[in-house]
Amino acid sequence: MAHYKLILAYEGTQYSGFQRQLEKPSVQGVFEDALRQLGWQGISILTAGRTDTGVHASGQVVSFEFDWKHDDNKLLKALNAHLPADIQVQRLEQTGAQFHPRYDALARTYRYRLYWQPARDPLRDRFAWRLDSAPDIDMMNEASQYLLGEHNFIAFGRPLSENGTSIRRIEQARWQLTGADSMEFTITGNAFLYHMVRRIVYMLVKVGLKEAPAEIVLQGLQTGTTGIVALAPARGLTMMEVRFAEDMEK
Repeated sequence: MAHYKLILAYEGTQYSGFQRQLEKPSVQGVFEDALRQLGWQGISILTAGRTDTGVHASGQVVSFEFDWKHDDNKLLKALNAHLPADIQVQRLEQTGAQFHPRYDALARTYRYRLYWQPARDPLRDRFAWRLDSAPDIDMMNEASQYLLGEHNFIAFGRPLSENGTSIRRIEQARWQLTGADSMEFTITGNAFLYHMVRRIVYMLVKVGLKEAPAEIVLQGLQTGTTGIVALAPARGLTMMEVRFAEDMEK
């Protein structure tokens, strides 16, 4: 029985998040169905994280055990042949039996995209949040600096389990322009709370639109509340990469 690790990309528009749902389509459910069509008899795959409804991924990490009789490349092609066009395996390899994509992960990187113009652009709107006007990127980056380091992020999300900690460590949080009317936010941390990235983005956009001071982020970290609980739309968020110890050695 081989243990496989793979990188999965998907457009999350049509799915109720990554995690398997009883009556709603999920990325995990579709992927496991494809595996079963190839003879897999496992109960559940393992994953690096659970993305929300409508969130995308280019670097989701999945692992599972499978008694596959052919080489790895044939498994990759067979899986993609049984998966829909909006879910596809990017890379696949065999790994140690003890590998766990969630617990072995050192860091995760997410990217959020914005654009601004008077009307919605159907060609960009599935992957970005449209604003009516340009936010101030310098103010947003000023506020983003408060996020760096280890903090209690309870003002920006909630733990995935009832008794879980809300302490997280952020090593990168920065906005950059990607065009005359677009920008993106890249954030890397050891882990993230439920809805944490989307709450952070919403808060930073409020700062950039001069509807909140940069210090509101610091207030949230120090007091546990900002008074604002809204989320940036899911469609602008993509899970980009999960980093493991072996990646540092390459």
